[in-house]
Amino acid sequence: MAYFYQIIVNGLHNGALYALLAYGYVLLHQVVPRANLAHGAVFAFSGQVLTLATTFAYSVMILTFAGSLGFALVVTLLMSGLLISVLALVIMPRFAASSPNMMIVCTLALAIVLMEAVRIGSDGRDLWLPPLSTARVVLGQGAAITLVQAANLAIIAALLAGLDVFLSFTGFGRAIRAVSQDVKAAQLCGVNSARVISLTTVLASGLAAVGGVLALVHFGNMSFGAGLTYGLKVLFIAAAGGFSTPRMAALAAFGFGEAESLWDGYLPIMWREVFFLAALSLMLVLRGRERV
Repeated sequence: MAYFYQIIVNGLHNGALYALLAYGYVLLHQVVPRANLAHGAVFAFSGQVLTLATTFAYSVMILTFAGSLGFALVVTLLMSGLLISVLALVIMPRFAASSPNMMIVCTLALAIVLMEAVRIGSDGRDLWLPPLSTARVVLGQGAAITLVQAANLAIIAALLAGLDVFLSFTGFGRAIRAVSQDVKAAQLCGVNSARVISLTTVLASGLAAVGGVLALVHFGNMSFGAGLTYGLKVLFIAAAGGFSTPRMAALAAFGFGEAESLWDGYLPIMWREVFFLAALSLMLVLRGRERV
């Protein structure tokens, strides 16, 4: 029984990362109802840049590990900010009203470019960072959680709760809902739809970037294909739920993360991606008429 509780506890962190990604994805989809394959790429890119910059600072600049990590956080902030600016100012406003296929092609191309750029930057090597802390907090029933996991959960919960309150009770949240319901009517009422799209992109992609940093700090590695894998999963989760609300998408994604952890604990890991992607695809087929 202790093993089962430990799997559930580990799933909390996994589910929280998916929830953060799904919340941002559906939030952006409300104002740009197009499939965005670059969302997962932002998540992976921030973690990969953090790894590369930390390794460079430690091995080339001969900084301490703490100094290397601080340097890497600044570099990650700058590089992720540049990527998010391109998405917010160039890609999303330009393709918001275009054919859905244009957005898919553009964001997929961006995801592949980022993936290959990181692969070249790391010389094809899979880089790992040492754990920040090995301290654990015992929760009872034989389950325990690391301090890094606890900190990540607290940060994600605070971000999602704070953003949800902000969007529910501010004029900007009302502007997002207005654009999502009828962009032309919102413009006639004085809403600057281009500004709403850009700021929403910054918020959504910012959540993905923060998630990438938190994932890297916990796992110590971000694989080259993580952007496409996470991006497709979140897209399928959101589409299977009909892109209802960011809050509901986050809850569904959290449950998905827990299900993945249960699979890892009891079933062959090599079949996990096959099963879950197939299950999500089947859900989309059964829904039939939902727009991705």
